[in-house]
Amino acid sequence: MIVQFNHENGFTKDGRVYCEVFCVPISESCDELLSSGWNPSMEEKGVWYQSRSSRIDLTKYHISNQRKNFIKKLEKKIFDYKKDNQIDEFFFLFYDTKNYDIKDLYLNCSDFFSIKILEVKYKDEIVAYARYVENLQSNLFLNLAYIDRYPKLSLGTNLFHILADITKSQNKNYLYIYETYDDIYTYKQKFSGVEIWDGIKWNSNE
Repeated sequence: MIVQFNHENGFTKDGRVYCEVFCVPISESCDELLSSGWNPSMEEKGVWYQSRSSRIDLTKYHISNQRKNFIKKLEKKIFDYKKDNQIDEFFFLFYDTKNYDIKDLYLNCSDFFSIKILEVKYKDEIVAYARYVENLQSNLFLNLAYIDRYPKLSLGTNLFHILADITKSQNKNYLYIYETYDDIYTYKQKFSGVEIWDGIKWNSNE
């Protein structure tokens, strides 16, 4: 791989230099990159970046019986994503409702990746979608969207649990879920079996 350092937003603290680290893979597989803490960029095609990445170790993953019962109420369907106005508008409405300015990242994902989509229905109504990438040894979560009308179903959280179950059923050990920090995406740290990349190794958060 070719490693690149971006100092545009860098700074120094206590004599240390902080900057963004990127790479352009040469022969490395997606699984090799993910296992070394790299995440594929949603801004530049073919570029990967280092962060406090997180993944669910499915050999240590478990959920409560109560949550399993919630998930059983949901109808799940998986298919290849192709640009679809109905699906795209579902995501865009979710982003507008949540005031998330990330439509450009969603569109980039559509162009950058070969995507699988998880469709979730409740009482014959589409209530959630999740988009992800399947690798040989792992899966990678990309985007999610859901409606807020059924808060008791915990759709946002349960999408991750459903993806974890799908990944485990494929005899894969890891579901990668991008980064988590103590001031953003903290909910990812609550999943059982979660591991966090410290720049050198994966550490259990349990």
